[in-house]
Amino acid sequence: MQQRLIRTEPGIEQKTGRIDQACQRYGVGRNTMRKIAEDANAVIRIGRNYLIDFPKVDKYMDDLAEK
Repeated sequence: MQQRLIRTEPGIEQKTGRIDQACQRYGVGRNTMRKIAEDANAVIRIGRNYLIDFPKVDKYMDDLAEK
């Protein structure tokens, strides 16, 4: 699988990301991340791109932690 070089500017918060970025951010596998993103209604599809809305996932995870 070809790795993509992803550049982020310092001081800029990233609001969306690809599945691999989300897996690293939340420390889960791809299948689990897809399930979490679907449950959190955080999936953004633009053409073939599958992006995840990080603020929605953050809120979903916070809500789970409160229960």
